Amino acid sequence: MGAMMPGMQQEVRNRILLCIDELQLMLPQGEVCAVESAADVRRDETLAPAIGQIAYLGQNWPVLCLDGEFTAMDVLAPGRRACVMLATGKGFLGLLCDDVRVLKQPGTEDYSLPVAMRTANTPVRALMQFESGLACISDTSHLLQFGAMAKVLQQGRS
Repeated sequence: MGAMMPGMQQEVRNRILLCIDELQLMLPQGEVCAVESAADVRRDETLAPAIGQIAYLGQNWPVLCLDGEFTAMDVLAPGRRACVMLATGKGFLGLLCDDVRVLKQPGTEDYSLPVAMRTANTPVRALMQFESGLACISDTSHLLQFGAMAKVLQQGRS
């Protein structure tokens, strides 16, 4: 690609970086409704795989604590400080993270998943170079169809 002409703007796509253990997960910024404190999660009357509930917009919503391989944990990991609120279409779901950052990604290229990673058992849609490693790219619709998140949503419909 050649040099930018005067007056041209480089595309900027804001993403939210969710850090969960060693996993760096990128979501489009518009898909994260809010970031709440993990200290606000209540551990009462919760159906597994949810680890607790959090009050958001006047109602209580389930909260998941996943490990870096997207597996639901039944204990609150000590490093989780933030609870990201994701819209489910029928309400909200909280996801506990170690850290959450808004990133401006000017023209950063996304890479297709290697063939070995293209399975129905992952919500990861693509990869991108980030800092000294790779970040996984997903979106809320794929996360909500996967594993513990899908199970929590099914419980809410019953």
